Amino acid sequence: MLDAAEFGDAVAMLYEAAMVPDVWPGAIARLAEIVGCTGGLLFAHSGQGTNWVASKEFAPVFDRFMQQGWMNRNARMAGLLAHGGTGFVTDHDLFTDEELARTPLYTDFLRPEGYGWGTATHVRSSSGDDIVFTLERRFEMGPVSRRETTLLDGVRPHLARAAVLASKLQMQRAQASLASFEQAGSPAALIGAGQGVLAANTSFEKLEGQVVIGARDKVAIDDERADALLQKALSELARDQLGDTRSIPAPRRDDRPAFVIHVLPIRRQARDIFSRAQAMLVVTTSERSLQIAASLLCELYDLTKAEAAIAAGLLEGLTGEELARSRGVNRETVRSQIKQVLAKTGCRSQADFIRRLAPLASRK
Repeated sequence: MLDAAEFGDAVAMLYEAAMVPDVWPGAIARLAEIVGCTGGLLFAHSGQGTNWVASKEFAPVFDRFMQQGWMNRNARMAGLLAHGGTGFVTDHDLFTDEELARTPLYTDFLRPEGYGWGTATHVRSSSGDDIVFTLERRFEMGPVSRRETTLLDGVRPHLARAAVLASKLQMQRAQASLASFEQAGSPAALIGAGQGVLAANTSFEKLEGQVVIGARDKVAIDDERADALLQKALSELARDQLGDTRSIPAPRRDDRPAFVIHVLPIRRQARDIFSRAQAMLVVTTSERSLQIAASLLCELYDLTKAEAAIAAGLLEGLTGEELARSRGVNRETVRSQIKQVLAKTGCRSQADFIRRLAPLASRK
């Protein structure tokens, strides 16, 4: 059994991870170590896709799992959901040895990767996501025992609460971002993996007629040419290309002014599995400039405080030398920070960064 210190340490890491997504890999690895597993992962699956985070050792394996399309033929997950239990289950709770021997997930992926034994549990979040926590063991180490799942069942209530807390906090952060744009008088909306609107502020909702929300909450512009550009931008969020169109002009409609809708891909240096937003749409009209501080936009890209300051300086037209002098650091430090800003925002050069984000910076 876990002693009080070990139990407290494992639980504390789970609640810390709910607040700080960077902690999830370590928290997963800690639980895996407790029950003699090699690693594990936590993933949230919904109709809009799958977000996941894994311990350092198991992350490359699960990346191959996703790339090879196993999530769509995941017999283990189907069995877990059908099982309906409230605790941790093992492979032998879901399949007989004969079934394991003819199930492609095991024969064609897990066992060739050196795995094939594990334990998992399922939590249904308030947002409707299926949250699955699984720990994986090397095949030669044998199945996970009932004693080990009993240990994990003692931690499971805390795991479930941490996952639900993380989901709620993520939504609060998203709503706070939309509220910031609302205060600046700027229409804004969050877009999910399925190109549907997850949330929008009041100003964005008032664009009804010019901006159309259709089936499955998919967003469109009531102008054929502008909408074609918008759909292309949304479909290519994961691929940054020089010269791509992310600021899309829409014509005047009746007594409503023309506007520009900016597509901002949301990047995360550390994967937050509860963040279903893939992009933010921000609208500016032809009648006014967007009064948003550049640092707020930089938060979309998970910049550090120092990197956000560098980004703001670039948008103000400062050179690397001027940034180094104004911040009291050497030029090599600034060069390194500029590289990080470009990497996190998906830009290939400073000119590309300014071209994309200058229309969104605050005007004095």
